[in-house]
Amino acid sequence: MRNKHLWKPSRIIWNESKRSYQFNKAVVYAGSFHIAELQIKTYLPLMQKYCKGELLDCGCGAVPYYANYVFLVNEVYCIDWSDREGVVQHLDEVIDLNVDFTLKKDDFDTVLITDVIAHVSRPELLIQRLSKHMNKDAHLILTSPFVYWISEYPHEYFHPTETAFRWMCKEAGLDIVHLEPFGGHADVLLDTLNKMMTSRWSNFMFRMLASVVKKTSWYKKRNEKSRYSYPLGYTLVARKL
Repeated sequence: MRNKHLWKPSRIIWNESKRSYQFNKAVVYAGSFHIAELQIKTYLPLMQKYCKGELLDCGCGAVPYYANYVFLVNEVYCIDWSDREGVVQHLDEVIDLNVDFTLKKDDFDTVLITDVIAHVSRPELLIQRLSKHMNKDAHLILTSPFVYWISEYPHEYFHPTETAFRWMCKEAGLDIVHLEPFGGHADVLLDTLNKMMTSRWSNFMFRMLASVVKKTSWYKKRNEKSRYSYPLGYTLVARKL
């Protein structure tokens, strides 16, 4: 990653009193507070378990999870197609993920691609390209929304299913070691409500309501019953054969 000294926390920040990461309310859209909390609980443990060696952060943006994995890896290599300030300064290569590409660097032990697949026109080809840059036994860590709003129109193409991910990994010569949905009908409902309550007071009311609902047996049972048929998103880890 270029200009490491200029990197600043963005989407997630460390809470010293709780000794854990939390989403940054100053950066995260108010209508995404609910899913941001779920993502931290779901994504970070996977990164801590599987990140190692030479890591490729694909579609990295502002490299929001850098602090979570930097001490687990030897080097971080960042690629994206953005020219936004705060992003381009960290990019090792500016890459359009929608076209064929070959990276200047090879032999990665970890490839991280968080919430990017939805914005790629041929996700199966992207995974195949990334696989070519992975060492044997390297891991691909991928996260993606499913029942979720269109967040980057017009650059939104697919919200793949579990079946689609299994097919894409097989075509790329990757063996799935983890593929789990997160959320369920109750979380989809709360996220949809969150998207409608984004002003200061309505968002405060939503957060109070959500904190009560998440303590109920209905919330837990509804999510457990529907998480495979109505997931908010997926997390995937696959190993290069």
